[in-house]
Parts: sequence; structure tokens; C-alpha cells
Amino acid sequence: MTNNDLFQRVKELKLPIGKYALFGSAPLGIRKLKDCHDIDIVVTEDLWNEYKSKNWEIKTMPHGSQYLLNNEIELWKDWKPGNWDIQELIDEAEMIDGIPFVKLEYVIEWKRKNGREKDLKDIETIEKLLRTQK
Repeated sequence: MTNNDLFQRVKELKLPIGKYALFGSAPLGIRKLKDCHDIDIVVTEDLWNEYKSKNWEIKTMPHGSQYLLNNEIELWKDWKPGNWDIQELIDEAEMIDGIPFVKLEYVIEWKRKNGREKDLKDIETIEKLLRTQK
């Protein structure tokens, strides 16, 4: 499945603007910097509860966070590691092709907290992009 296919699935959900933003690798994927295997979406708690009542599978992470999964799309009402203000991430999101994406600065911060090898590579990619945009 291509990034465009995944982003099209997000559009088809018709989620309300101001209640969600794409996080994880999606802000890189929309810029053609990475292939996405799924889409992580941070959502307001009321939107999460609405989709919880639909046919979305509830998954639990080892640290206790729950997310909803359907067709390679994950809905999160919290975001780990770290203590993130989900509404702030949503409010400050960048609109690209009609979809809100968490700002790259927050993606870097989250990837630093994770510290996995793939995250460190992504940080290099993002920082290179940001340098060329200045």
C-alpha cells in the first residue's frame, strides 16, 4: 500500500478538522521522505470514544496506552513517550493536501524521546529538510 493510498483512507474517514492530526511517520510520508506502513492519528478523546463504539479493534501497548486500529489506521488519544498536549498538537498542525499533520518540530522531539535507530535516521532527514527550507 502506498503513502497516497493511506492518506486517501484518512480522507475517506471525513474526520472533523480540529479534532485530529497525523503523527508518527505520516509527516515524513506526505513529504515523500519515508514510506508509511500505517497511519498514526492523534485525536481528541471525544472522537476516540466515538470510533471506539464503531467496529475498530482496541489494542493495548505494553505501557498501557490504548489505540484503535482499522485498515492500517491507528487512532490515539494519547501519545508516548512523553506527556503531550494532544489538543495543542492538533491546533498547531500543518495542513497539507487538506489533512492536518503534527509539526515537524514535534516529530523530532518525539523521535528523540524514542531514540530507536529508525527514529535517529528520521531526525537526520527532517533536520536536513528544515535546513534547506530556511
